[in-house]
Amino acid sequence: MTANQTVRDDVRDILGMRTPAAWLLSGLLAVAVCSMALAANDGIRDIRLTAFAALLILSAAAAMILAPGDPLPVRFAAPAALAAPLATALAIRQLPIPMDNSTQLWFLGAGSAYLNFLCVRGAPLWAWSGVLGQIAVCGWWTARTGQGLLTGVGFSFINLTPLLMATFFARVVRPMAHSILALRQQDTDRAAAEAAAQAAQQERDERVARLDSAARPLLEIIASGRALTVQEQAECKLVEAELRDDILGGLMIDASVGTAARYARQRGVTVVLDDGGGLDEVDTDLREQVRTVLRDALDYADGGTVTARILPPGRATLASILLRDNGELRIEVQANGAIRSDLDDHQLVRDAKQDPRPAG
Repeated sequence: MTANQTVRDDVRDILGMRTPAAWLLSGLLAVAVCSMALAANDGIRDIRLTAFAALLILSAAAAMILAPGDPLPVRFAAPAALAAPLATALAIRQLPIPMDNSTQLWFLGAGSAYLNFLCVRGAPLWAWSGVLGQIAVCGWWTARTGQGLLTGVGFSFINLTPLLMATFFARVVRPMAHSILALRQQDTDRAAAEAAAQAAQQERDERVARLDSAARPLLEIIASGRALTVQEQAECKLVEAELRDDILGGLMIDASVGTAARYARQRGVTVVLDDGGGLDEVDTDLREQVRTVLRDALDYADGGTVTARILPPGRATLASILLRDNGELRIEVQANGAIRSDLDDHQLVRDAKQDPRPAG
């Protein structure tokens, strides 16, 4: 998986945060949070606000898995950090005074759980602001309800310990994760380069084999000292043209295009091919589309000249094919795959637009 793909590798992949096991644990967390929020309802003023507080925390926890970017962008980190004190404010205002049991403080542990992962996602300052916001809300509530400021600070202060551990954990794991991801990227790039080199070598071998099968018999005749017949001289010209196509035609040439060019030359057509490099960076389908249009043009021509040129990379026009024989017909293949011509009603152009790619 490369860095420029739709789903980008980040620290979540090293920690397995996008695996089925991670989703299973997230589901168990959701069940636990909802159970504690709804079960410890003795004396609760409005259970609906308590349920909404649980939904806020679970949404922030889901964002730790789903939100893209590494480190986590502020547009995701800030709302996630805000969700903890906001959910605390909603839930704590529904509690009886005094509280019925400690389970009614479920929102502190639930908020701490995802705030720890906020550190791992590269937003430790936002995680600390979320925990400190929870402590401030708890202290404000206990002070306002006559229980004393330190009471609220005391039962919420304990969440600083796991967050401190998560902070140090992130400082150790994140650099290691980036190193692992960099090594993965290097392996992917190396494999892609080896595959490209192997494909290029295979294509060169195929071209050498085609040239060998065509040129060897003629070379053996020349080496024997026997004079070439008129037909053999014509064959020499065709082989020389095929060699020139292999050198100048680049990625335009494959077995089918080479055969079409040979037959076209046998009919008296002058074929000129020039690859400017634009096919090097396009996908296989577009490359085959250009070859198909060129092959159709070669099959169509009965005389004159067929000039095919691949433009340099980065141009809006990828390939230009010009047919000259008692008139001119220019066909262009755009970088987006569209086929254009100055004579769109021409039969060759219509055929190219209807079936621009080979069947198989």
